[in-house]
Amino acid sequence: MVAIVLPFLAFGQQMISGSVADAETQKPLSFAALAVEGVSSGAYADEQGRFELEVPETGAYTIIVQHIGYEPLKYQVEAAPGELRLQLQSMPILIENILVQGSKMDNAAQSDVIVDFARHVSHPKDVGDLFKDTPGFGLVKRGGYAMDPVFRAFRNEQLNVQYDGGVQVMHACPNRMDPITTHVAPEEVERIELIKGPFSVRYGQTMGGVINIITQQPEPAGAFTIGGAVESGYESNGDSKLARLTLNGAGKGYDFTLNGGARDFGNYQNGDGLEIPTAFKSYDYAAKLGFLPLKDHRLQLGWRQSFGRDILHVGLPMDTREDNSSVLSLDYLAKNISPKLYSATFKAFVSSVDHIMSNELRPNFMMTDALATVDALTVGGKLELSWQPGARSQLYTGLDFRGLSRDGSRIRLVKRNMMTGEPLEMPMRFEDLIWQDARLNDVGLFAESRYFLTEKLTLTAGARVDRVAAKVLNPAPDFAELYPAMGTETEWNFSGNLSADYRLDEHWSTQLALGRGTRTASMEERFINHFTLGADAYEYVGNPLLQPEANHQVEWSLNRQSERFGFKLSAFYSYITDYITAAVDSTLARKYMPMEQPRFSRRFQNIDAAVQKGFELETTVQLMEHLQLYATAAYTHARNLDWKEPLPEIPPFSSTTGLRYERERYSINFKGRFVADQERFARSFDESRTPGFSVFDLQGHVEPLRGLSVGAAVLNLFNRNYYEHLNRGYRNMPVQGLIYEPGRNVTVFLKYEF
Repeated sequence: MVAIVLPFLAFGQQMISGSVADAETQKPLSFAALAVEGVSSGAYADEQGRFELEVPETGAYTIIVQHIGYEPLKYQVEAAPGELRLQLQSMPILIENILVQGSKMDNAAQSDVIVDFARHVSHPKDVGDLFKDTPGFGLVKRGGYAMDPVFRAFRNEQLNVQYDGGVQVMHACPNRMDPITTHVAPEEVERIELIKGPFSVRYGQTMGGVINIITQQPEPAGAFTIGGAVESGYESNGDSKLARLTLNGAGKGYDFTLNGGARDFGNYQNGDGLEIPTAFKSYDYAAKLGFLPLKDHRLQLGWRQSFGRDILHVGLPMDTREDNSSVLSLDYLAKNISPKLYSATFKAFVSSVDHIMSNELRPNFMMTDALATVDALTVGGKLELSWQPGARSQLYTGLDFRGLSRDGSRIRLVKRNMMTGEPLEMPMRFEDLIWQDARLNDVGLFAESRYFLTEKLTLTAGARVDRVAAKVLNPAPDFAELYPAMGTETEWNFSGNLSADYRLDEHWSTQLALGRGTRTASMEERFINHFTLGADAYEYVGNPLLQPEANHQVEWSLNRQSERFGFKLSAFYSYITDYITAAVDSTLARKYMPMEQPRFSRRFQNIDAAVQKGFELETTVQLMEHLQLYATAAYTHARNLDWKEPLPEIPPFSSTTGLRYERERYSINFKGRFVADQERFARSFDESRTPGFSVFDLQGHVEPLRGLSVGAAVLNLFNRNYYEHLNRGYRNMPVQGLIYEPGRNVTVFLKYEF
């Protein structure tokens, strides 16, 4: 090494400047790493991809440019250069995150961009709807709104769902009528990113994966600029409409974005013409304001509110009368702090959800008027330091916090005698505590390092410890009697990951990752008190003494990327200890309507072990210059080892195949989705076999004028009548059945950017 470095030291040094950009899109690559071969010093590009680099004053030398997700570049300089314009070729294997910018997650094994919205051709109902064609995902559907993603067999809090690099909006409804996917408009989403499994410790407790929903950001500018977009859409099946307005502006030292919209979706018809009660209305607006107070510093403030009204949940006992959420966030970034400390990022947020549920449209309203008002408050923050201990290593250290509080009750007015059905002279009033004024706080400390061992081999390792404390301040009498020693339950959870990324050649690469991710029991699992939660008809009872569950996972992936052929295979095996499930407890009688079946309740408990294994496959073939063939496939096998049966709510084997013809100003896409019978189901959770199906969509897009984009689609082209395995059955409805998917549906989407 000394022999390599000494020749450069014999000459003087000079500063050169330039920019780094994506070779295909020409967008600047923020924070690309630059170095001169044989010299230990280097530099990073700024947010606009601009850089200054110290190089030898005379003689030839080689500049090495690296950016996660791109092919490394070696650029030979023979003479004194002018302004350098360096371009990198995309290699979407690892993904980089810039927290304040809401950018990609980085340094994580098995990470991927799973949704990318350059063009809309139809309008999804909410963000959850965006996952339906992604390998490995399924959707728990309780109506036409508030669909919950399931990845492999991980669901609910087993998935760490956040947006813009850490903001969380925890639901208030115990039946998840209001998950985080309902509090961001799908048109606002730029992309959704995924870290599969417990392979990063930087984003909070992670067991089955991290899902990061990235919202749109304005482009920086040196002088005042303003632009935006107006968009609208229509859906024939349900007479559904939406409208949205976005404004973006920027100037020297600041930028902002404002957007808002409204959605009005009606009941749709399935393939047999049966109307499914799934109507809803929603409204939202959001604002972001960014400042550059000092060189290499950025401050961003965010505010968002969303409002849901008259939401029908045919798969739940009640509907949503109102759902209101508010989110305030603050981000601060300081970079180029010192030669070893590259950057410090700070994020803080507070989110609140107020939710009102009612049974006024249900048959049992004649007997009992039920109105539930619940709320959730989430407060969080994160401080992360990015270090560069050496020329070939990166280190992230940090501290994060999340505090969750929930409260609310259900008021029941019993209007008729339960035995005779005769009206009561004076309705009987009961109050049921839903959350019992619950608290759950999590403080985490983490470190994650990445080492470029050779040009081909990269190692990543991380460790995390969490201190979790949970309690209820207002326990219901029967719950306190069930757990007389209940107090503040405290636990220490440990997680870690180790992965290797090896580039076989310029096209092929492989990864092997090992990880242990822990998840503390959720508030539902700890504190719910005789409420229906699952797909079955049982009342569920919490257990504040639950142990955290831990996922021990190994995952291997193989990737190829070239101009004509893309290939990505991921295979995984998970061994989950202290798995949390709910078993029928014959000592806990049904509390509400005690004469109805089932007569007993389920109580949450730990079992010794469960396993998951499976794969996801994605391929693309460039048949002609503008014609691409693509296909995906995914399968998950999951089993409760203690009960010797499959885990509940597992997505069946599914695949997609399609042809996409795409030019600069128009495209057309024909795809088919093929789903196998799900014959592996949990009988103890009242599941049954789901038949397979195939469904085809035809989508098109054209830009007739500059800035004007028109998309159209015929979804479920052949009007197939089918339902997904994770769709719930009707609850408390005049008729019984399953939630079938929409029949043929013609959609139109228009967007004008200015």
